[in-house]
Amino acid sequence: MKKFLSIILAVLMVASLFILTSCGEDEKIGVGVQNGTTGFSYMKGDADWGFEGFDNVETKGYENGGLAMADLMSGNIQYVVIDGDVARELSAANKGTKVIEIPLTTESYGVAVDKNQADLLASINTVLAENKDAVQAIFDKYADVNDDNSSAWEGATIPAGTVDPAKADKQLVVATNAAFAPFEFKVGSEFAGIDMEIAKLIADKLEMELVIVDMEFDSITTALGKNNVDVGLAAMTINPAREKVVSFSAPYYTEAYQVIICKEDDKTFDDCKTTDDVVKALKELGK
Repeated sequence: MKKFLSIILAVLMVASLFILTSCGEDEKIGVGVQNGTTGFSYMKGDADWGFEGFDNVETKGYENGGLAMADLMSGNIQYVVIDGDVARELSAANKGTKVIEIPLTTESYGVAVDKNQADLLASINTVLAENKDAVQAIFDKYADVNDDNSSAWEGATIPAGTVDPAKADKQLVVATNAAFAPFEFKVGSEFAGIDMEIAKLIADKLEMELVIVDMEFDSITTALGKNNVDVGLAAMTINPAREKVVSFSAPYYTEAYQVIICKEDDKTFDDCKTTDDVVKALKELGK
């Protein structure tokens, strides 16, 4: 009997030690980002971009910012890092959150073009240069659109079209990732958003038929030049790593930057004044 009690006592002691040890382990702070974006590379680290990353936090990838915000609101993560314009729209749609208006990065968006189509690149640059007012009007049109309300979009939409190899010289085939409102999103089976309307503007000016192919963001640059895909338009940041694979148009958007969204009562970044201050605070999370 004493031996039996000793065994039970030993088991209980091991179980208690396991519980105490488990409870003592600190869970990493969760930061949500959209897969394949600058925010993802910034938080995870990317040598090609010159980003060191943050190994003191758990970076969680999502298909879009709306899903990341849902996890922030439910407490599954503590922060979201995303494009500034998108961040403001997401925060406005989710009460009790705020944007830390200090840029983590600065970046410009361009049209990615198949490296073997120099003439097309030149034509796109001409269209963008000659239609700056029209491009600005497109940005203004989508000023209040975000991932949370894009499904209720009642404006014009653009059909996907069908790739026809026999009409390769008459079609402008655009690759996108339609999960980043207000730049690109789907309404039913059709497309809308800033990038999609810029794509239509370019196609119309070049007197070409627009065809849109929706794919994973990470696949866009490698898709150009294959299966008749000519260009990529997906809020794509111009950077040296991507320029090794594709050519970029002149920037059509130069005010892009990554910021942090957090709960309104989170004071972590309240005393930050500069990017360096925010980076220092990020590195201290969970410590």
